[in-house]
Amino acid sequence: MQKRGKKRDNWRKEWREQCRRQLTRPTLTRIKYGFAYVYKPVLDDTPSRAFDTMAEYRKWCHENLPRYLGYRMAQAGHAAK
Repeated sequence: MQKRGKKRDNWRKEWREQCRRQLTRPTLTRIKYGFAYVYKPVLDDTPSRAFDTMAEYRKWCHENLPRYLGYRMAQAGHAAK
């Protein structure tokens, strides 16, 4: 059996202490530093877009956005499940 190091044993205690320290910050500061901005190709390239129908929006997403962003139409086999 492999022996665990002291650093590994203290991780939970250190994590809880860090959480307590973060809770002492003002709410707006926690919000400001609590979210990480991630660039989303195509979506972030223009300030806004408008569509007349949800169907047009979904079609545009399917045709223009990278698959990994998750804005794809469900395939027929997956929609029924």
